[in-house]
Amino acid sequence: MVDSAKPDATRSLPFRPDGTADDEGGAASLTARLGQWRDNPLAARAFWPAMGASALALGLIAYLALSPAGRSPLYGQLPDADKAAVVSALEGAGLDVALDPRTGAVLLPPDDHARARMLLAAQGLPKAAPAATDMLMDLPLGASRAVEGARLKAAGERDLARAIESLDGVDSALVLIARPEPSPFIREQAPPTASVTLTLAPGRSLGASQARAIVHLVAGAVPGLRPDQVAIADQSGRLLAGGAEARDRMIEDRLALRARMEARAREAILSVLNPMLGPGNVTAEVAIELDFASRAAAQESYEREGALRSEQTSRSTTRQPRAIGIPGALTNSLPSAATVTAAPPPAAPPAENQASDESATRNYELGRSVEVTSRTGGEIRRLTAAVAVRADALGPAEGRARMLAEIRELAEAAVGHDASRGDRIAVAARPFAPPADNAPPLWRDPLAIEGAKWLATALVIIALLALVVRPMLARWLPPAARLRNGAAEGVAASGPIALTSIPVPEEPLHAPVDYAGKLEEARRLAASDNARATLVARRLLAAPSEG
Repeated sequence: MVDSAKPDATRSLPFRPDGTADDEGGAASLTARLGQWRDNPLAARAFWPAMGASALALGLIAYLALSPAGRSPLYGQLPDADKAAVVSALEGAGLDVALDPRTGAVLLPPDDHARARMLLAAQGLPKAAPAATDMLMDLPLGASRAVEGARLKAAGERDLARAIESLDGVDSALVLIARPEPSPFIREQAPPTASVTLTLAPGRSLGASQARAIVHLVAGAVPGLRPDQVAIADQSGRLLAGGAEARDRMIEDRLALRARMEARAREAILSVLNPMLGPGNVTAEVAIELDFASRAAAQESYEREGALRSEQTSRSTTRQPRAIGIPGALTNSLPSAATVTAAPPPAAPPAENQASDESATRNYELGRSVEVTSRTGGEIRRLTAAVAVRADALGPAEGRARMLAEIRELAEAAVGHDASRGDRIAVAARPFAPPADNAPPLWRDPLAIEGAKWLATALVIIALLALVVRPMLARWLPPAARLRNGAAEGVAASGPIALTSIPVPEEPLHAPVDYAGKLEEARRLAASDNARATLVARRLLAAPSEG
């Protein structure tokens, strides 16, 4: 009994007597331990939180391992066309590119920025330069004043280029502004200059008004820049504004102003003299010399006599003893022997010098008059007019001199004659030559040319109807219609037909129809020839649908 109750030592060991591991015993012990841990209430309570924490940790590790690398903006703001081209090029190169859903910026991992910029630069992308705000945001910390000035200058040029690109017909623009170094001498200050290079859209050209708008746009954005210091060129190298072009345009404007003033003066003379002499009896020509020099003058004047505002007077007097002694006497010589007199001489009063100084200061209120005169040019320097009058329109020869004097006075008043400027009005009365016959020949007359065009068009239409349309209609019409047309043409060709040649039936036109006989004849026909009767019935039934 004792031996039977003794536990088996070989089964409790994890190894068999031959030295091999007892797998069944180890698995049973592990299962027993898991059972004990599961039966423990504290372990059972912490099991599900531990499993949740483990799953969360595994998920975080997987996200960090599988999530893409962080991206940063490569370009902040680009036009949609450049943005699509940039993204397509980067995707073709195999880079991990994305777009910011909020700002639309092109995002790339920071390690790929340099490679992406080199790749895009090789393809000429992006075509639009970055905005001025992006250039200022990329300014490094601690940059020098020179770097800041250059970056601000580039940002201003970029903003001007974007403003010019918004104009119709301009694809891209490049603005360069040259600011000279400041000089301590005012007379040596050089004004700034600017140049603009435009790339126009295919098939578009820049008008004169658009060029002037660009010139004033650039000049207004740069302090101290004059419009004549702005040069504009397109992609073909044509100078649109600035340099000789600006001077030529200025000369053209001056000539146009002179022509308008001369035309206005001529119209004034003709409007005054035509009612008196009749249309076609007077002609005039006016020449005006203009002064385009710009002058500015300032003048100040004061009144001679003014009101006393304040007065200050000062007086000083000084007294000093008069110098005594013998001029030229030696101070180290022995005095002469003293002589004794009975009565001493009277004492002389002490000699003194008296000096006085007096000064006065008076302030007066003076009136001041300032006159500033500025003339921008375009004034008339000299006016010359020539008026020719038909001699026959002046009436008798005795009163022509008086008429010519009146005409001269009227012409001078009409154009604003000023003798101090040296203006001159010349009036002459001569017979006019008959007008030359400048009528164009018939073959150059616009009415004849237009009539010939319409006549040629009508002939072409008639030829088409006769040679093309009629044969085609004759070919397409059915034979019955052709027969009817042929009969109608024959009747029209043969002329009127006599009514006596047409046979007139003897029976009356409105004789009663014997339907019973015709019905009987139809029955006999159907009884004798069934096939023919069936064919006739089919044709009768099909006739309404065809019509």
